[in-house]
Amino acid sequence: MSYNFTPGVDRSEPAALSRITSYDVDILEKTIRKQLDSLGLTDMFKGKRVVVKPNLVMKKSPDAAATTHPAVLEAMLRILKESAADILIAESPPGLYTESALKGFYNSCGITEVASRLGVKLNFDTSSREAALVDAKTAHGFELISPILDAEVIVNLAKLKSHALTKLSGTVKNYYGVIPGIQKVETHARFPDYSDFGSMLVDLCAYNVGSKPTFNLLDGIVGMEGNGPTGGTPKAVGCLISGRNPFSVDTIAAHIIGLDGVIMLDEAKARGFTADVDNINITSDEPLDSFVIKDFKLPDSVDKKGAHTSSIVLLSKLCGGRVYKWIQPRPVVDKQNCIGCGECYRSCPQKTIELMPIKGGNKKRAIIHDDNCIKCYCCQELCPIKAIKIKKNPLFKLIGG
Repeated sequence: MSYNFTPGVDRSEPAALSRITSYDVDILEKTIRKQLDSLGLTDMFKGKRVVVKPNLVMKKSPDAAATTHPAVLEAMLRILKESAADILIAESPPGLYTESALKGFYNSCGITEVASRLGVKLNFDTSSREAALVDAKTAHGFELISPILDAEVIVNLAKLKSHALTKLSGTVKNYYGVIPGIQKVETHARFPDYSDFGSMLVDLCAYNVGSKPTFNLLDGIVGMEGNGPTGGTPKAVGCLISGRNPFSVDTIAAHIIGLDGVIMLDEAKARGFTADVDNINITSDEPLDSFVIKDFKLPDSVDKKGAHTSSIVLLSKLCGGRVYKWIQPRPVVDKQNCIGCGECYRSCPQKTIELMPIKGGNKKRAIIHDDNCIKCYCCQELCPIKAIKIKKNPLFKLIGG
């Protein structure tokens, strides 16, 4: 499958922002309907094959704020069932992309119960196909899951979270889940450079937005702060943001939580896919700045201003890149808490993690070999018990981290 790579929305597309502090399904449904109406999108699902793409990054309960909340899904499904010709819930979580793995994620994240009660199908087709991104800047081809390629409309249900690598996990980053299973790990290895990885995410997101209509809904009712997207803590933000343009939706979210230097958004602005937040057409009953959270905790991997260690990167460039590699925040194993489950070992793109036997027993513990580590933080993201921490070099802290 090939497609002439152009974003399907322009930077003038409006975005909707609403105050909402509850996961009451009736309130959510009313809020989403109001946003669709304000955006002029009430008829976009009529007679269409719609695929709903949640964020199921880990087998977590909804109160962990790591995955799409079932109440948001249910509210969206109620609306879709009124006019869509067909509805399918599809996601490719980390790890093996198999029917049994999908069942585990759907069940653990509360998706199965909602789908069953509303009579909506869950995807168990684990096939994928090649997509050629003809005019992309960095990534000119991907293997993508078939349901996404076959959809006529995509509804992207994302969660507002901090992210140790990309700084923000929102609607743009949620499209990373259309790459099947462990191929996401291979993609990290394919783009080990931070800037290239961010540019690749823009390519991937813009391809999906350009190939068919999308509705991108970001749940910021309760988000995640700190070492997200799975190892952080829940944080009440109190908003719901939506629009056809995911880059604009995420730009609003970044402003609300006080996050600068998000590589995907900077790249999207440079390409003309979105604008600075002051130039985005936002429909809302309240001023944007009334939503701003001043105490949102950022990941340990970023500097105090929320940029990607900007001063250190500049210094590193002057020294041929050696300084940044030496003092960049790195993942470390908490030896007291590691249970040797092997999740980090399986998720490491560079295969730089080993499971080593512990003396005096049959248990194992993860060991990270720093020399080959590309600081993608996949191990930290996918550790089920938060036994991977992010350690800062003292010089990193001194310069601005």
